[in-house]
Amino acid sequence: MKPYSTDLRVRVVAARQAGRSAEEVAKLFNLSKRTVERYWKLQSGSGHLSPKQIGGYRRSRLADHGPALQSWVEAQNDLTLAEIQARCQKQLRVKIGINALWHQLEQLGLNFKKNGARRRAGPR
Repeated sequence: MKPYSTDLRVRVVAARQAGRSAEEVAKLFNLSKRTVERYWKLQSGSGHLSPKQIGGYRRSRLADHGPALQSWVEAQNDLTLAEIQARCQKQLRVKIGINALWHQLEQLGLNFKKNGARRRAGPR
Protein backbone atom coordinates (compact mmCIF):
# COMPACT_ATOMS: atom_id res chain seq x y z
CA MET A 1 0.00 0.00 0.00
CA LYS A 2 1.37 3.39 -0.99
CA PRO A 3 1.26 6.36 1.35
CA TYR A 4 -0.90 9.36 0.48
CA SER A 5 0.93 12.03 -1.49
CA THR A 6 2.54 14.98 0.22
CA ASP A 7 0.31 17.27 -1.85
CA LEU A 8 -2.83 15.72 -0.34
CA ARG A 9 -1.35 15.95 3.14
CA VAL A 10 -0.61 19.66 2.64
CA ARG A 11 -4.17 20.31 1.42
CA VAL A 12 -5.62 18.42 4.40
CA VAL A 13 -3.59 20.49 6.87
CA ALA A 14 -4.45 23.72 5.03
CA ALA A 15 -8.15 22.91 5.24
CA ARG A 16 -7.78 22.15 8.93
CA GLN A 17 -5.89 25.44 9.48
CA ALA A 18 -8.72 27.28 7.71
CA GLY A 19 -10.94 26.39 10.64
CA ARG A 20 -12.72 23.27 9.45
CA SER A 21 -13.18 20.39 11.86
CA ALA A 22 -11.34 17.10 11.40
CA GLU A 23 -14.62 15.41 10.53
CA GLU A 24 -15.43 17.97 7.79
CA VAL A 25 -11.94 17.66 6.30
CA ALA A 26 -12.19 13.86 6.38
CA LYS A 27 -15.45 13.94 4.43
CA LEU A 28 -14.08 16.53 2.00
CA PHE A 29 -10.99 14.46 1.08
CA ASN A 30 -12.57 11.01 1.60
CA LEU A 31 -10.20 10.12 4.44
CA SER A 32 -10.71 8.85 7.94
CA LYS A 33 -10.98 11.34 10.77
CA ARG A 34 -7.97 9.67 12.41
CA THR A 35 -5.82 10.27 9.30
CA VAL A 36 -6.68 13.97 9.35
CA GLU A 37 -5.83 14.16 13.03
CA ARG A 38 -2.54 12.32 12.46
CA TYR A 39 -1.49 14.72 9.67
CA TRP A 40 -2.43 17.71 11.83
CA LYS A 41 -0.36 16.37 14.73
CA LEU A 42 2.56 15.53 12.44
CA GLN A 43 2.60 19.04 11.00
CA SER A 44 2.41 20.74 14.39
CA GLY A 45 4.98 18.42 15.99
CA SER A 46 7.72 17.98 13.41
CA GLY A 47 6.88 20.70 10.90
CA HIS A 48 6.83 18.40 7.87
CA LEU A 49 4.32 16.07 6.26
CA SER A 50 6.50 13.71 4.24
CA PRO A 51 5.57 10.04 4.57
CA LYS A 52 7.85 7.58 6.31
CA GLN A 53 9.66 4.95 4.29
CA ILE A 54 7.71 1.77 3.65
CA GLY A 55 9.84 -1.36 3.48
CA GLY A 56 13.49 -1.77 2.64
CA TYR A 57 14.63 -0.51 5.99
CA ARG A 58 16.02 -3.72 7.43
CA ARG A 59 19.76 -4.18 7.31
CA SER A 60 21.10 -7.70 6.95
CA ARG A 61 22.94 -9.24 9.87
CA LEU A 62 25.62 -10.24 7.38
CA ALA A 63 26.11 -6.75 5.95
CA ASP A 64 29.44 -6.34 7.76
CA HIS A 65 30.62 -9.85 6.90
CA GLY A 66 30.73 -9.56 3.11
CA PRO A 67 34.49 -10.21 2.83
CA ALA A 68 34.20 -13.38 4.92
CA LEU A 69 31.37 -14.71 2.76
CA GLN A 70 33.31 -13.82 -0.37
CA SER A 71 36.41 -15.68 0.82
CA TRP A 72 34.35 -18.78 1.69
CA VAL A 73 32.71 -18.91 -1.73
CA GLU A 74 35.98 -18.24 -3.57
CA ALA A 75 37.80 -20.96 -1.61
CA GLN A 76 35.03 -23.54 -2.05
CA ASN A 77 32.42 -22.53 -4.60
CA ASP A 78 30.28 -25.64 -4.22
CA LEU A 79 29.17 -24.84 -0.67
CA THR A 80 25.47 -25.29 -0.03
CA LEU A 81 23.41 -22.62 1.65
CA ALA A 82 23.02 -24.88 4.68
CA GLU A 83 26.81 -25.20 4.97
CA ILE A 84 27.28 -21.44 4.72
CA GLN A 85 24.50 -20.97 7.27
CA ALA A 86 26.30 -23.33 9.68
CA ARG A 87 29.60 -21.47 9.15
CA CYS A 88 27.89 -18.15 9.82
CA GLN A 89 26.55 -19.44 13.10
CA LYS A 90 29.79 -21.11 14.16
CA GLN A 91 32.45 -18.66 12.98
CA LEU A 92 30.63 -15.33 12.80
CA ARG A 93 28.15 -15.96 15.61
CA VAL A 94 25.33 -14.80 13.32
CA LYS A 95 22.11 -16.80 13.16
CA ILE A 96 20.39 -16.25 9.81
CA GLY A 97 17.73 -18.00 7.76
CA ILE A 98 18.36 -19.63 4.40
CA ASN A 99 16.27 -17.08 2.47
CA ALA A 100 17.98 -14.12 4.13
CA LEU A 101 21.37 -15.73 3.43
CA TRP A 102 20.46 -16.24 -0.22
CA HIS A 103 19.40 -12.60 -0.59
CA GLN A 104 22.62 -11.40 1.02
CA LEU A 105 24.77 -13.55 -1.26
CA GLU A 106 22.81 -12.34 -4.27
CA GLN A 107 23.23 -8.73 -3.17
CA LEU A 108 26.98 -9.26 -2.84
CA GLY A 109 27.05 -10.71 -6.37
CA LEU A 110 28.41 -14.08 -5.28
CA ASN A 111 27.83 -16.94 -7.71
CA PHE A 112 27.91 -20.65 -7.25
CA LYS A 113 29.51 -23.13 -9.60
CA LYS A 114 26.96 -24.77 -11.82
CA ASN A 115 27.11 -28.55 -11.83
CA GLY A 116 26.94 -29.80 -15.42
CA ALA A 117 26.02 -33.33 -14.36
CA ARG A 118 22.85 -32.12 -12.65
CA ARG A 119 21.60 -29.99 -15.50
CA ARG A 120 18.81 -31.25 -17.73
CA ALA A 121 19.63 -32.36 -21.19
CA GLY A 122 18.43 -29.83 -23.73
CA PRO A 123 16.76 -30.52 -27.06
CA ARG A 124 18.96 -31.73 -29.90
